[in-house]
This record gives sequence, structure tokens and C-alpha cells, in this order.
Amino acid sequence: LVAEQDPLGAVTEYRYDEVGRLVALIPPQDEPTAYEYRNGFLHARYRGEAVWTYRRNAQGDVTEAVDPDGQVIHYHYDAQGRLLSIRYPDTSRHVFVWNALGQLLEETLPDGGQRRFSYDALGRRIIRQDEHGAVTRYQWDAVGRLIQTTLPTGATRGFSYNAYGQITAERDELGRVTRYEYADDLHLVSRRINPDGTQLQYRYDNAQLLLTDIENEAGEHYRLDYTPGGLIRQETGFDGQRTAYAYDLNGHLLEKTEFGDDGSQLITAYERDSAGRLLVKTLPDGIQVEYRYDSLGRLVSVDDGHDHPLEFEYDKQDRLITEHQGWGTLRYGYDACGQLNRLRLPDGSKLDYHHAKGGALTAIDLNGARLTSHTFLAGREQNRQQGLLLSEYAYDDQGRLKAHAVSQQQKNLYRRDYAYSLNGNLDHIADTRHGQRNYQYDPLNRLTRVRHTRDQPPESFAHDPAGNLLMQDRPGAATIKGNRLLMQGDRHYDYDAFGNLIRERRGTGQKLVTEYRYDGQHRLVGVTTPNGCTATYRYDAFGRRITKTVDGHTTEFFWQGDNLIAESSREHYRSYVYEPGSFRPLAMLDGKGPKKACPFYYQLDHLGTPQELTDFGGEIVWSAQYNAYGKVTRLAFGGGEQLDQPLRFQGQYFDAESGLHYNRHRYYDPQVGRYLTPDPIKLAGGLNQYQYTPNPTGWVDPLGLSGNCPPPNKPGCQAPDDTTGVKVDEGEPKALSAWTHFPSDPHELTGVLGVDPVISATKHGTLRLLWEPNSNTRIRFESHPGDSGPHNPRHHGEHFHIEVKPHLLSWGQAKKHKEITKVKPKNYKLGDGSGFTSGEKHPGT
Repeated sequence: LVAEQDPLGAVTEYRYDEVGRLVALIPPQDEPTAYEYRNGFLHARYRGEAVWTYRRNAQGDVTEAVDPDGQVIHYHYDAQGRLLSIRYPDTSRHVFVWNALGQLLEETLPDGGQRRFSYDALGRRIIRQDEHGAVTRYQWDAVGRLIQTTLPTGATRGFSYNAYGQITAERDELGRVTRYEYADDLHLVSRRINPDGTQLQYRYDNAQLLLTDIENEAGEHYRLDYTPGGLIRQETGFDGQRTAYAYDLNGHLLEKTEFGDDGSQLITAYERDSAGRLLVKTLPDGIQVEYRYDSLGRLVSVDDGHDHPLEFEYDKQDRLITEHQGWGTLRYGYDACGQLNRLRLPDGSKLDYHHAKGGALTAIDLNGARLTSHTFLAGREQNRQQGLLLSEYAYDDQGRLKAHAVSQQQKNLYRRDYAYSLNGNLDHIADTRHGQRNYQYDPLNRLTRVRHTRDQPPESFAHDPAGNLLMQDRPGAATIKGNRLLMQGDRHYDYDAFGNLIRERRGTGQKLVTEYRYDGQHRLVGVTTPNGCTATYRYDAFGRRITKTVDGHTTEFFWQGDNLIAESSREHYRSYVYEPGSFRPLAMLDGKGPKKACPFYYQLDHLGTPQELTDFGGEIVWSAQYNAYGKVTRLAFGGGEQLDQPLRFQGQYFDAESGLHYNRHRYYDPQVGRYLTPDPIKLAGGLNQYQYTPNPTGWVDPLGLSGNCPPPNKPGCQAPDDTTGVKVDEGEPKALSAWTHFPSDPHELTGVLGVDPVISATKHGTLRLLWEPNSNTRIRFESHPGDSGPHNPRHHGEHFHIEVKPHLLSWGQAKKHKEITKVKPKNYKLGDGSGFTSGEKHPGT
């Protein structure tokens, strides 16, 4: 194969040396990738100015991999070619110990943590001991199906199967059972019966076995229609809202049409280059957003025609080094292992991040002075120094925060202790400042009651069958249709033709009216409150809020990805520092510029919600108490100044003018525990598109898209439905999540699947990671350093394979009888290769 033309005419060329090895891959527009070989193996890969080189042993195994900056990763093997260790540029080591059968017995992580594994006679893992000594046990039946997991706490989860190896019942740690039924002659779930007796039903077409209808617990329907190629052509929500999609010959979205209840239409059009990258997005109001890329395909600018263009610069390893947004610039630097170690803020302040061997954060400096110090043990933070305050943390056997104690120069100040039920729900918090709170839940793990030991009144909640929250402290009935809250107590709610809340009427005769206005992308652009206060909001091309103007006073906002990092107004300038890679705030810097930025420190609860803000000396300058759904019930100031801070639940910013929390893609109302607008990612965010999270004591939603259960809590909280993979990809540049898409870093899948991979390497230098999330499924990541023959990204380079087998056969038997099935990517054609590339959506296996 020397050239390949796609349905739209774009041509990819392949060039070979005299022995048929691929030496150049030339895409339709971007710079080519070149390959150099020595002794029959790939020695170097060239792309733009970047060069990756590989050194090998006599067997052809890669022993050194050198990145474009000259940093070297070393690999060592045993006589059988099994990977024994990886040494990183910071001299940390990842070490593997194998038995004679090739099973991983011990793994020492780069940060020093050690994991151990045991297997039964059939090679199935039966014990996993994590780096903190916590032991999880697995029990299998005679045909290799997982029937019970015993968690480190001693609690168990159990599974039952039908004759085809499909799970028919799942028993949680409290003995509650969720049951599954399957469509006749199909291996597809047709009914899920919840522990409380409510049920979800699923229907499929007969030709492609695609999901066509979901009936929720309230008897409402969500319908899906598909193109012959399996792409979503039209979807109609539980509220009757209809959206249609049109695609080009390559399967990329060309047009999205939203149909309003009043007959109106909102049409968004997409123009792409030959690689499928978005070039121009034309919005319903005619405004065009333009995207530009460099010769390596990296996004370099986004312009929506307003005065806030976005520009990006990268280093040789495609890492972001400069980010321009309207009025400011962020600059990034990285250490030898690729971790962020320098960040220059828009006001010129500098943050330096220090790491121990293995990557654990040890300190952050602000403008050359120590901001915070941190001590980690095998991935868990043990203590944190913030000014004169020392925080000490303790965790339970499942990695959940068990205690947070704050002291000042060896004097104990306050402490919070957390306890959890067997199935992972928060049971109570014992707080020396605010007393104890106890939590109760229904059989679906939804919060129903909070009791306070001090003078706060109890909180009571109910939920309708579809999971809509009903505040029990309000007299009168509630009316909900299609998950839209229409009335509760004396509050009445009106919606526009697309399901966005436009009016709230309350009080005697509903004379207190709050009005909301939206643009063509369903973003809130204006609020008018009953007292006549008006607020307007503007956003950048990525939908991030960049200004709010309240009664003529404007505040501007600056972002680092999806994190708010600075705000500026006539009254103040503030910067926000977060725990690296998270939405958990660490410090607020009050004042503009290196000479004026004064740090204040956040003290958080188990979910990352601010409880106190303290100064360098440890005095509490701001503190808050909340109800269960995030509404502040008490606010206190100290330190002689009214220093307010607006951060609430992770990713939320409190707007005093409306009482709402801006939550990146939507606005959240803590008064009712709901969003004002439907989830923009529709089913991918869950079945109830106005719901905040299934449970506010164990879940967060930093992006306002779909609730996440923080990884340490994962064993105790399950996904609320089975449709998170059903989504239309609009193809806009964005950061993709390992929870919904195959990641560029394969190790991110470990947290998603909940099992560790077996790591190996072939004599030809192919690195493999193999996960077995259950006894009948294998997910394999492969990184091929180079192959002769035409380049195919689903077969060469880096990609993922998914294999499934019948439950009655072992993997060896299934291979012998050719009963192993490879899950194919969407629109697969014979000869394409069955690998999934990074960024592609999970198939939902």
C-alpha cells in the first residue's frame, strides 16, 4: 500500500525502504513522520523537530528510550524477555517480580509503594495487596466467573450469572440486590431492576443491535435513531426534546439541529479539514468560531470574533508551554519526567512545583518563597504545611479520608473524623468545630436525611422514581415532567422551548420573579432578580465564563484549562492555586503581582469543598457551613477583614447576585440541588439531565457534565445507569477523559477499570499492558516501536484491543477453539485493524 484515499478525497501516502519497511508516513496536510532502522529494528522516529530514539539488547528488546529533550528511560529484562524494571529520568524505578508461569507477584512503584498478588492453580488472581497493605480477595466459580469480591474492610460484593455468562444479579455490601434481564437471543440488557423495585428497560433494533429506546423508572421514554453506519441520526429525550445530526462520508458531524417545543430550530454547522479536525463552527446566531492548527496538527488558536482570542504554543513533545487568553498569558515548564514544575500566572507571579523521586509533590513555592509543603506515602498525602498550620491526614483501608487534624506549632486546633457504611456511603462526620452530622440513604444510595447534633435543623430529602430531588423542608406538592421541575412548594418554574429554566416565580401570588436569559448555545447570559438587580455574562470560544457584570460592575476571569485561575475587578485581584491535576483548591492569592499576592489557605472536607480559609499565621478568616446540596447556611469571617471567597463544591463559583453556582458548562442552584439547563452531553452525562449527582456526600461534578465518584470512594458508588457511552461526538478540540474515551496515557485506564495491568514487552520492543476487568474480558494496550509494511494506526503504533470469550471456556480453550472475539471499532471494515486509538470512545463492553 503506497497511498490511501478516504471517501472525501484526502490522501495518505506510505513510503518504504528496499526491504519493505515503512520509512515515511505522509498525512494529507500535516508534516510527515519518518522512521529509521538499525539491525532490522526501529532505531529512531522523526516528526517535525522532534526525534525519539531506541537502543536495544541482542534480543531486540528496547533497553533505552530517548525522548526529544534527551531524557532517557531504561528497561531491564530477564532471560525470558520479561520486563524486570523501568528506570525513569529522576532515577525512580518501577520493578516487577514474576513467577515461573509469567504471573506478576510483586510490583514496586516509582514512589516506593509495593503491591503483591496471588493466584490460584488456574491462574486467576485471588489476592491483591495494595501499597498500603490493604488486601482485596477474589472468589471464582468452576468456570472462571468472578462470584465474590471481599474488600479490605471485610465487606463483600457478589455476582450471579445465567447460562451464557451474563450477570443476572449483583449484591452490594449491604445485601441489596440489583437484577438484570436480557433480551431474547441477545447478550444485551433489557431490564435493570433496582433494589427498591423500580426498573429501567432497554430496547434494541434487530439489525445492528443498537440501543433504540430507554424507559426510565417513571415510565418516560428516551428514543434513539441511527444511520446505516451506526451513528446517531436523531435522539428524543424524556422531555420530548428532539435533536438531529448529519455527517460527512467519513462519519464526522456536519450539522446539529435542535428542535424546540414551539417549532423553532437551532442549527450548528461544522466545517473540517481533511483530517477531520474542526476548522469553523457556525453557531445558530450566525457567529463563526475559527480553529487553526500548526503543521503537526496541534491546536494553535481559536477565535470567535470577539475580543478574547485564544492562542497556544507547544514544546517538541507537544506539551503546552504558553497559553494566551484575551488579557493575560500562562507559561508552563516541565521536569525531566514531564511533570509540570513551573507555572507563571497572568499577573507575573511564579509557582514552582517540587517533586520527590517517583513524582510525589513535596512543595510549592510562590515567587521564590515556600507556599506549601507536602508529605506523601505511596500516593496518599500524610501531612501538609500551610503557613504555620500543619494538616495531618489519615485514611481507611479503601483509601477514603478518615481524619483531618489541624494544628499550629504542636497545638491542636480542630479535627474532623469521617466514617463510612459498608457500601461506601458517608455515615457521619465528627467535627470539633461544628458538631456531628449523621447521614441516611435509601436503597439506591440516595441521601434522605441529615441529622446535626448542634443547633442546625435536620434535613430531609425524597426522590421520585426517576431520581429527581424533592426538598422535604418545603410545604406543598412538587410537579415534575420529563425531569423538569415545574413546581415545588410556592415556587413555580417556567422553561423555554429547549428546556432551559427562564423564570422562577415564588412568594404570595408568585410575585417574586427571577428571570434567566440564554444564548443560542444554552449558556446563561443574563439574570434579573426580584429586587431589580441585573447581571450579564460572557464566555470564550470554549464556553468558559470570562466576564460577569452586575449593576455595571464587571469582573473578568482567567482560566487554566477547566480551572478558574484568576479573577480581576475594581475591588480586587485574586489567583487560585489547586492541588495538581485536580479541582481541589489549595490557596487563594489576594492581590495582583509578585509583590502584592498574599496567600490564604483552603481547608477542605473529604470531597474538596472549602470549610475554612486561613492566613499564614493560621487564623480563620473565612468559614462556612453548608446543607447537603451545597447551600451555605452559616458564614463567618475573622482576622479583622471581610475576605470572602466564592469557591464551593469542586468546580463551582458562587454568584452572590443570583445565589447560583457557576459550574463550568452549566449553572447549579443549591436551593433545589439541580441544574438550570439540561446536560449538554445528553445521555453521556446520565439519564437525568438536570440532576447534580446521584449523591452529594460521595460524588462531585466539577465540569457540570456528569457526576464522578472520586477514586478512593469508588467501591461504594456505582454508575447510575448504563448509557454513558451513548453520545454524538461534535469533534471540537477538548481534553478527553479516560472514563469515556481511550486515553493517551494507558495507565489512566487502571483507575477506570479498578484492576492493575500485567505489563510485558516482546523481543521486538512492543510494550504491552493487559487488564482483565472480569473473567471473560481482556483489554490490551500495545505500543509498537515500528513495523514493516503499510502503517495502520489500528495495528501499528499505540492502540488498544478488546477481546471477549464465552464464560464456559478458559482463555486457552477459547483460543484453541477460535472462540475469542475481538471487539471492533465503530464503522469497522475488513482490513482496517481492530485496535482502538487514543481519543476514541469506549465501546461500552
